[in-house]
Amino acid sequence: MKGAFKKDPQRAAARVDEPDPEGDIGDPPAHLTEIERGCWVELVGLCHEGVLCAADRPFMEYGARVWAQLRSDLFIDPKLGIRFETVCARLGMTPADRSKVQARKKDAEKDPYSEFGAAG
Repeated sequence: MKGAFKKDPQRAAARVDEPDPEGDIGDPPAHLTEIERGCWVELVGLCHEGVLCAADRPFMEYGARVWAQLRSDLFIDPKLGIRFETVCARLGMTPADRSKVQARKKDAEKDPYSEFGAAG
């Protein structure tokens, strides 16, 4: 048990039934423009491994469209900049938000002794 869960074990109990992320983020949707697809691929590449899953596709599409618009506009609308900053934060791509994102572990990386609980 770590940090906040040690201090308040009920927090861990409340999260027991959270859904496990399933599926890979995959390739960008075909209906995106070439520039938007490029932004999708770049954003996915910048995210930490194990963070994205299939359920994140709509959010990644939104992020790719916003980033493509930011790149194509000569004038950056502050509202659009704030939207992109929010996308980056939700994906754990800012220093302040990186610690809030949890990556899925591959089966081979899981601790084989975790079912027995922590020692001590």
